[in-house]
Amino acid sequence: KSKNIVDVEFLEKGLHDKSDILHAKLQEKINETSAGAIKYEAVLLAYGLCGNSSAGLKGGSVQLIIPRVHDCAGFLLGSNKRYMEYFKDNLSQPFTSSGYMERGASMFREGESDMKVAGTQGTYEDFVKMYGEENAKFIMDSLNPKTHNSSIVFIESEITKHLGYAEKTKEHAKKESLKYIKYRADLKLIKDLIDGNWTDTSRFLTVKPGSEIKPSYDEFVIKTSEKTF
Repeated sequence: KSKNIVDVEFLEKGLHDKSDILHAKLQEKINETSAGAIKYEAVLLAYGLCGNSSAGLKGGSVQLIIPRVHDCAGFLLGSNKRYMEYFKDNLSQPFTSSGYMERGASMFREGESDMKVAGTQGTYEDFVKMYGEENAKFIMDSLNPKTHNSSIVFIESEITKHLGYAEKTKEHAKKESLKYIKYRADLKLIKDLIDGNWTDTSRFLTVKPGSEIKPSYDEFVIKTSEKTF
């Protein structure tokens, strides 16, 4: 439901685990839209940084709009801030939702590796050069926690509550002796994306034609480079 006319294209769910392939597919779709006969106001990417899949994407002739989140968990929770509140102690926490469970064979989405969530897979030496030795040690310790996943998170939306996937997840957690955690979804980020409410630059990144998406290594997750035409 949107006040705008939106043409939707879906990509395969499993591509999220193959960041180089997902990146290529997204760039291909961006290029196709730029060269197409229909002149759109914007290309909306319903993705976050997603294991660096969106890093390096270049805008074509149409502006790109992308939420400032790490992945679909942040998207479903409504903000990167809320995502970090819930997942900061275990960024690779497995999670799921009704939408994820009804598409494909896998029931759960393994969280990003913590290095990917940070938007980089650099070495300790790389971090020292960028942030200094003390900060580099803190970053490496934060991105490589020594905890084992002992829980499963379900993100529940009122729209799909009737489908019963929360209960199925709870049953699975009990069977596997995992702690079951349920968070309430906030779909405002999704709604604002398709309704064209992009003026809040802390929530959405506008990528002008010719610019490129880059990780920002901070609470804003992503930024743009200068034009690369």
